[in-house]
Amino acid sequence: MKYYQLDGSCNNPLHPRWGSANRPYKRLVAANYADDVSEPAHAQSGSSLPNARKLSMNLFGETEIEHPRNTLVSMQFGQFVAHDLSFTSGADGIECCVDGKMVPKQLAFSRCFPIEVPEDDPVMSEEGIECMNLVRTQTTLEDPCVETTSSAAQQLSSVTAFLDLSVVYGNSLEQANSLRVRSTGQMAIEVRQGTQWPPNHPNGSSTCQLENPNEPCYLTGDVRSNQSPHLTLLHRAFLLEHNRLATVLSELNPTWDDERLFQEARRINIAQYQSIVYDEWLPIYLGRENMQAAGVLPSLQTPDVVRDYDPEVDPTVSNAFATAAFRFFHNLIAGHLDLVAESMQPTGAIRLSDWIDKPSVLEQGDNFQALTRGMATQPHDRANRHLSPEVKHFLFRHDRPLGVDLKAIDIQRARDHGLANYNDFRAHCGLPRVSWADFDDLLRPTAARHLPDQYGAVEDVELSVAGALERPTGDGMAGETFSCILLDQFRRTRVGDRFFFENGNTFTSRQLFELRKASMARVLCDNTEGLAEIQQKAFFLVSEQNPVEPCAQLPEVNLIRWRSTKPDA
Repeated sequence: MKYYQLDGSCNNPLHPRWGSANRPYKRLVAANYADDVSEPAHAQSGSSLPNARKLSMNLFGETEIEHPRNTLVSMQFGQFVAHDLSFTSGADGIECCVDGKMVPKQLAFSRCFPIEVPEDDPVMSEEGIECMNLVRTQTTLEDPCVETTSSAAQQLSSVTAFLDLSVVYGNSLEQANSLRVRSTGQMAIEVRQGTQWPPNHPNGSSTCQLENPNEPCYLTGDVRSNQSPHLTLLHRAFLLEHNRLATVLSELNPTWDDERLFQEARRINIAQYQSIVYDEWLPIYLGRENMQAAGVLPSLQTPDVVRDYDPEVDPTVSNAFATAAFRFFHNLIAGHLDLVAESMQPTGAIRLSDWIDKPSVLEQGDNFQALTRGMATQPHDRANRHLSPEVKHFLFRHDRPLGVDLKAIDIQRARDHGLANYNDFRAHCGLPRVSWADFDDLLRPTAARHLPDQYGAVEDVELSVAGALERPTGDGMAGETFSCILLDQFRRTRVGDRFFFENGNTFTSRQLFELRKASMARVLCDNTEGLAEIQQKAFFLVSEQNPVEPCAQLPEVNLIRWRSTKPDA
């Protein structure tokens, strides 16, 4: 077998369920529940932990400051990768807070865990908002069919733990079959006004905010693909890349049937994506030196295969990675998305919160080209303690004056998942436990000053709060505790994946040479009609070192290396 199973199973013959969908997240540190089973943790004093919205307002600012080097493609790719690796289960359609008012406890669903909004909240109380909806993630306690050795609740992820483009292909055979044409290896698309789009979702009104039933809402391998215009653009690009690859392969190998073409195109698409993740994108945020020191990247670059696959390494995504550390990217979100003309001049912008779960904006005029150019030329926000007001007050507002606070949700979700405190994670990482005085050197200055005012004891301080406030470490952007968790995950994701493109199990040396040419710029160029030029490194802003080039001049993966020499192959 040389292809990923769609549900992630059997990647490791010794441990066939490792990395598969619908399994518990991995615990790096034992769960921290008040009752040792599922009740969210209390403070050391026995009282409740600080209100999540208050922590967001008191410790995290909302000033948007542009990054001097990185584009929005880079930030948006982070969300795409996050969705590929993790998706918490079991909250669809449950209301714990309706129109800003708390559902009475006697009527509320058992897994309701809404965020209370303080009466003196300077933004939300003005609109009479008393709460934000949040439903606890489904756990092993609700699903007795999931094997576990722990009596404490373990949250479930409904997607595979591999970088296998499950966001494009789905996480089950049934889901993948609903996305295929069953001819020449192609994935389903729809064509409107000469432009290719993902197929319309059969239940669009349950997934998107539709003003009329004729508006588009796309069906992809991941239900979150319609969340923001830029995210949808990346889904579209990798979907069309699959079909482009299948078309070229069918021309090179006319005897291959639909299944062979589909699987080979999928395998190449995944490999290109993995190459982009590890060689082009991750070093920007984790730092290439940090990655090599942690074994995320081999210490020596080699033109041949990388032989460090280890069947005893479990690639399962850690709870701390999915619920805290990888949410580092929330600080990078820009609140307005630029529209850029073919002349590369800005022509306007759209407000992010106006188009959450409303992908119809992409099919208005030439918006999808203009937004693609904007994504590649607009900087994301700096990695600091600030979040855009668009995600701090207006996220998922859906035509209402206000929405929810993403940072408060991150804090509350970490409590829901029973993450251990900040000091316990530092100890796990081999870092010294800290006292209040230590935060002066460890955290960004404003945060270090105010953190003791929020918590009764240093052992109450949460990973989702202090980890997000740390100063960067080494040549990466995250702080030392988040970096430890991120580096651990991306090492296990690569080393524990038998089908990872570089490990010698699936591709020849000549094919590897071609796959390493893959770039985000080429994926966007090849799959965005009307995009004639782009900078070679799409994750970085245009500069003298990164000039705009015609698409045809960008390095290209030559698929001639996949021409079969066997007529009956």
